[in-house]
Amino acid sequence: MSTNAARTTTTGRRRAGRTATALAAAVLGMGGLAACSDDSAGPEAGGVSADDLQQVEDQLAGLDERVGALEEGMGADSGGGDGIGPDDDTAAIFEDAQAFVGQEVTVSAEISEMVTTTDVGSAFRMAGESGEPIAVVSASSPAELDANDVVQVTGTVVQVQRDTFEQDFGVAADELFEDADAWFSEEEGSAAISADSIERLQEQGQND
Repeated sequence: MSTNAARTTTTGRRRAGRTATALAAAVLGMGGLAACSDDSAGPEAGGVSADDLQQVEDQLAGLDERVGALEEGMGADSGGGDGIGPDDDTAAIFEDAQAFVGQEVTVSAEISEMVTTTDVGSAFRMAGESGEPIAVVSASSPAELDANDVVQVTGTVVQVQRDTFEQDFGVAADELFEDADAWFSEEEGSAAISADSIERLQEQGQND
């Protein structure tokens, strides 16, 4: 679950909990007033009737049901309904990859372009349904991949710099790219993923 989602869940539960507690206290208080009042004086003497107590108890029971439904709904939202789990950053990273620089992420998306695959590593670009594609560089050559394969990548987001490329990605740019200058002309200064693991989820052209 993302931080905002976690905060939303906690806040909703706290508010619902406070409301339930307040109603419970009201029920107990009314019950005490009813017990202390003179039965023979009728409902006006104590100010609370048995019908009033029953109505508040019914409201409290209804609130408990709504709290349970709210908690179930938030739990479903945190897991996602599209195969993306709570630790998957796919939805956000294509919108603002720079915001993730220095963080470890897990991204599931389609390979939009294979850049290179060699004995020392590989590089490709992933694209989401919206936002901008992001480059992925791996210091090890993964299983054979093709454009339009759907993959899950876990790694650290770094800002591409020629001077620190080998340190950031674990492989020398001249060894990885046939034309490193061309790659840097497109990617230098942008965010890319230094991949620790790459898993193919769906092959090119494979139906769900």
